[in-house]
Amino acid sequence: MVRGGQEYVFRDGCGHGLCWVESKVMRRLLVVFGLLVVIGVSVGIANMRRDKDGFDVDWRIPKPLPVKAVQMEQPRRCLIIQTVTAPGTIELVEEAKIASQIIGQVETVAVRKGDRVKKGDLLVKLDDEDARARLESTEARIKRLGAAIALARADLEKAMRDSEGFQQLSDRGFSTPTEVLDGVTNVAKTTAALQMGEHELTESLALQRASQQELDRTEILAPIPGTVIDLDVEVGEVVIAGTTNLPGTVLMTIADMERVRVRADVDETDVGLVRRGQKSRIFLQADQDDPIPGTVDLISPKGTKVNEVVSFETLITVDGVNEMLRPEMTATVEIEVRRADDALSLPVQAVVHRRLKDLPDTRLFRDWVASQPETPSEKGKDESVRYVKVVFVVKDGKAVVRPVKTGISDAERIEIESGLDADDTVIAGPFRALDELEDGQPVRLENERDRAKSGESGGPTGAAS
Repeated sequence: MVRGGQEYVFRDGCGHGLCWVESKVMRRLLVVFGLLVVIGVSVGIANMRRDKDGFDVDWRIPKPLPVKAVQMEQPRRCLIIQTVTAPGTIELVEEAKIASQIIGQVETVAVRKGDRVKKGDLLVKLDDEDARARLESTEARIKRLGAAIALARADLEKAMRDSEGFQQLSDRGFSTPTEVLDGVTNVAKTTAALQMGEHELTESLALQRASQQELDRTEILAPIPGTVIDLDVEVGEVVIAGTTNLPGTVLMTIADMERVRVRADVDETDVGLVRRGQKSRIFLQADQDDPIPGTVDLISPKGTKVNEVVSFETLITVDGVNEMLRPEMTATVEIEVRRADDALSLPVQAVVHRRLKDLPDTRLFRDWVASQPETPSEKGKDESVRYVKVVFVVKDGKAVVRPVKTGISDAERIEIESGLDADDTVIAGPFRALDELEDGQPVRLENERDRAKSGESGGPTGAAS
């Protein structure tokens, strides 16, 4: 027993020590143990009676989360343009490869590479001696046939008069039937001779046209206005005309340098958004800062498969005239497929993806996931592994995770269709902090020292006003 602050020990008559001792330490231990028992019983009763969707009780002892230095921003309304990017090559809209239509020797080359020509200007002159000789021969034959036809007409007129005279004499009994028949036969013969001469004249006139055309083709003229961009012929060369199995000699290439376009390859995942008439921007490798405006002109109905990648050829017509564009240049095309003029938006990095199992087990997130359609890759899988688009909103100095529905996006900002208010303060970075951030974690505004330490720069540094 204890009296006056002294501790006494009682022993029995046999000298054995008494088994009961009271001290301040023992009393404290008993009090702590009693409190633990009470807390355990209370939690057990709460778990048995609690509503599953009302609140959650976690038996684990939570670890204190460290304070994260973050960038904050309020949603703001702005223009968002969604684009489709595709590689392409500059080509000419109007280009003509000049070849000879006849066999001949080059007598004159009237242009040089880089010269501008108008439609109908002389490009190349071939030796025309043979063609001119054939034309002159055909013209002489036409004249001869003309004289022969005139003679045949005169003979026909005489045969018709003779036949008519024999018929009159026969009616009077002064001519025999044989003479009458001979007159009719003579008319038929002279008529046939006249017709044969006329047919030969028609044939000769056709030969004359062909000979004239062959002579004309010894002068090769510009079929379109433009610039001589390629020249592959010299004086003295013999050129040949193309046939079905043998290509002809290409003398030069003329193109209208003021009309160019881009032949782009749009990926199959994006081609469904591309439409004729959509605006686009063309970026050249030589100048990435000054895009050139263009318009979608044609989308190929059939794709091309290269190395298991399917793409669709899309023609982009360049608006106006740009002297920087040259055939075969490499370009990148951005096609404007969607536009939101007044979208509630956040920086793209502010929206992150989390699996449902890594989010608070509340009705908000379960209902949100149930309302969203499943992707093909999610069908048949456990709901807890589905991804949810979320943002972290700052409430009372802590990060609170919230699901959001997004719309279109560009390279910097993404449209928020629902799940967020305009006056919310959202954590917009840095990326590493967002990747590690947890619901309920304390946060503070990032400063210059934090950015220097993390090696990240740029981005919002405070809530928008």
